[in-house]
Amino acid sequence: MTKDDFIICAKLYTPNLLRFSKRVAGNTIEASDIVQDCFEVLWKNKEKVEMNSAKPFLFSVAHKKLIDSLRSDIKMQNFDSVFSELTTKPDDTDAVQLVKTAIDQIPALYKELLTLRDLESYSYKEIETITGLSENQVKVYLFRARKAIKEQILQLEVL
Repeated sequence: MTKDDFIICAKLYTPNLLRFSKRVAGNTIEASDIVQDCFEVLWKNKEKVEMNSAKPFLFSVAHKKLIDSLRSDIKMQNFDSVFSELTTKPDDTDAVQLVKTAIDQIPALYKELLTLRDLESYSYKEIETITGLSENQVKVYLFRARKAIKEQILQLEVL
């Protein structure tokens, strides 16, 4: 990969990476840091990465960075903040807030897969490349993610 190829990749893929990272991380600043880290890793591996495989490479790096970030966030959270987050009832009239709250309560992997498939419209093959999961695992986890969101919404509506 040449310097010009790297610049083209940055222009093409930064918006998608940023949107993906922000949806999963839930924080614009953290998402920007992750995207910057992705391009740093790409630059360090420029001899190994071809232009046509740069996009899956970048999203794979983002996936790994998001997992690391989520793991460290979980370690840093204390019980009180988790408990108050789980017991917060959204405004019943705001369906969007209800869905967001339900999505926030599902596992990070489910959230990431839903973002890639339903919000970013990636194919199962692309998600397989990004996450390292098999296509069947992606389909199963997406099914479970959608089911978990449905259950969370039903549970939140009862509150």
